[in-house]
Amino acid sequence: MANQITIASDVAVSSCSGSGPAYTVNYSGTDPVINVNVGDDVTVNKREAGAGGDSDILSVYTYKVTGYTDSDTLILSYVSDTQEDGDESPCALHSGTGSSGSPNKAPHTIKRDIGPASMMFFMD
Repeated sequence: MANQITIASDVAVSSCSGSGPAYTVNYSGTDPVINVNVGDDVTVNKREAGAGGDSDILSVYTYKVTGYTDSDTLILSYVSDTQEDGDESPCALHSGTGSSGSPNKAPHTIKRDIGPASMMFFMD
């Protein structure tokens, strides 16, 4: 298993386009994804719409960054989700906040693999 570092967390999503498994995702803020590289992972916690931001996580979705268009737009490809529900648009995943009729999009966390996990043993 690889070690990962967090590049950005709680990144707000503005809009998405495309259909699975590839999506173009536009983020809110000033250069929110400027330090992201192709190959980084994006994780999204899916919660029930309107259940609250601290509600149970229904599934954790993982996408791979396959490209970018500018400092606030990434191209993502669906990789997996913990409940094996299958491919879903990153904009269709809810944060739990808002209402069931007008849910808010779940924020994204971006992580980078930094190499294999290893253990070192020193003997005297």
